[in-house]
Amino acid sequence: MSDSRTRRLLGSALGAGLLPIAPGTWGSAVTVVVMAALHGVAGLWGGLLPVATTWRVAVLLWAGVLLVIALLGLRIGDRAAEDWGEEDPGAFVLDEVVGQGLTLLPLLYVLPRPLPPLPLAAGFLLFRVLDVIKPPPCRRLEGLPGGLGIMADDLMAGVYAAVGVVALRAAGL
Repeated sequence: MSDSRTRRLLGSALGAGLLPIAPGTWGSAVTVVVMAALHGVAGLWGGLLPVATTWRVAVLLWAGVLLVIALLGLRIGDRAAEDWGEEDPGAFVLDEVVGQGLTLLPLLYVLPRPLPPLPLAAGFLLFRVLDVIKPPPCRRLEGLPGGLGIMADDLMAGVYAAVGVVALRAAGL
């Protein structure tokens, strides 16, 4: 497999970004599904991780995984124009993976029990809306060069959406 093909495979979150219609939504959905599969969803699924997993361990694990994916996104995002033929290709969804992961990070404070389904769904929707409308400074961050511009706007949208998730949880959702 060529370097360009490998970068495209990784940048598309192992093909999620290649699915038809709304590739960013697919990238976000993969993140939600992985988190739900690992930690479970209350009333639906117990999760693959041991019940004894503390919120501290879960947060450190997820933060580490998101950092690695963000660094990978920066690195291969610098070559996106060459690999995909456009500056910020829609099929490149590592930015959505990291932004969605940041959004859901506050939900790990409910551990060791499974994640609450309403905040999980609300976090998904909130991130997708913010990623599309790009409130300030997201749109400006998108203009940064290379992989930084690809990743930064979604990271900021993820931070905004995480604050929204915390507010929803504080309000009792």
